[in-house]
Amino acid sequence: MVTVRFAPSPTGFLHVGGARTALFNFLYARNQSGKFLLRIEDTDRERSTPEFEKEILDSLKWLGLGWEGKPVRQSERVSVYRKEAEILISKGLAYKAIQKESPLTPTLSPQGRGKGEGECQAILFRMPKCEVKFTDGLRGEVAFNTELFEDTVLIKSDGFPTYHWACIVDDHEVGITDVIRGEDHLTNTAKQILLIEAMGWTRPAYVHLPLILGVDGTPLSKRHGAVAVTQYQRDGFLPEGLVNYLALLGWGPEGNQEFFNLPELIKKFSLKRLIRSAARFDTDKLRWVNAQHLRTMSEEEYLQRIREYFKETPSPRPSPPKGGEGRVRGLEFNQIALLFRSRIQTLKDLTEEASYCFNDVQSYDLEAMNKALATPGLKEKLENFKKALGALPDFRDTALLEKVLRETAAGEGVEAKALIHPLRLALTGKSVSPGIFDLMKVLGKEICLKRLGELIEKL
Repeated sequence: MVTVRFAPSPTGFLHVGGARTALFNFLYARNQSGKFLLRIEDTDRERSTPEFEKEILDSLKWLGLGWEGKPVRQSERVSVYRKEAEILISKGLAYKAIQKESPLTPTLSPQGRGKGEGECQAILFRMPKCEVKFTDGLRGEVAFNTELFEDTVLIKSDGFPTYHWACIVDDHEVGITDVIRGEDHLTNTAKQILLIEAMGWTRPAYVHLPLILGVDGTPLSKRHGAVAVTQYQRDGFLPEGLVNYLALLGWGPEGNQEFFNLPELIKKFSLKRLIRSAARFDTDKLRWVNAQHLRTMSEEEYLQRIREYFKETPSPRPSPPKGGEGRVRGLEFNQIALLFRSRIQTLKDLTEEASYCFNDVQSYDLEAMNKALATPGLKEKLENFKKALGALPDFRDTALLEKVLRETAAGEGVEAKALIHPLRLALTGKSVSPGIFDLMKVLGKEICLKRLGELIEKL
């Protein structure tokens, strides 16, 4: 059975590169009806924290990348690694070395004392001088000459294992069949193969994923969007959108399809479709992919997601009546969210795109003003339009709103746009918005008349 693992170190947040590695392991396991295991490599006692571990686990759960069984923590298996290392010592393939105890090794293992106080022992592997060859599933045959490799530390002077040793011991114990990780581990693989062979174990198959670069071809950094998965969650991205986009970073599906849900990715994923060249992370493309998922989910699901994002807390009502704190009721919030659905790419975008639905218009866009206020005698025309609107019982009938505007424009001897542009400016402060009559329905009669009156006063 195919068995793969994702093995993060809880020394920082889960970022794009790690999330993609986890995703490819998950997709391969599910596609092959295998197992996807999780291992926490927390032997760096100075930098590993429970907070980072929780963040990593929470991020994987949010992305929908579930694993089999309980996560294995290397810090709880120290005795296992020492016991296995002793086997290499007995074979003459490893040895103990006395090292001065440093401030970074505050605790020694029971057998860790050396010849004098302040001295402790480490276990090192005698590095053979040879050529190591292995087949990488993406690059083909890879070879390393170990002449320049130094003896490798297996057990540090504080009694904890190094990455190289703990990694292969754990992989062997749970039967990892395929190791899928970043290409920065290529040299590590050569060293680990020598350790595997020294123990007489079977080496797994290897695939080393290409790097992820920024859109400009330089190493990925925060300026390219290389932030924690939790930051994307806070920024209103959908897990489906992020997973979909990450899958496209180094994997090429057949045909031109770019939109996938998780079940589709599982069905179509294949290591044979991996791309050898470095992928480029494009935040604009990520936003586009995320927007497609927003558009295609059901109305009910969309409203549920957006309310969950805003934690179902009623937002301040736009332009609350004087003397009151008015609030956006649930129905009104739903109407706003649906009205802007085609105009947002993330859930968070709603706060910006629909800002004038939650707050007063604080200023007018200069370009919008130049476009809207050029009609001669506009103030009087808008006053007459405001009076006609005021005669309506409410603004629920968008067809009636449009009829009143067009009839007023005809009576004033101008085209409808001569009133639509200043009306949009009054209601939003901008030159673009959702359909103006739909927007009027959402804002309501009181707010619309108030804002139109404020613009008229400025004229």
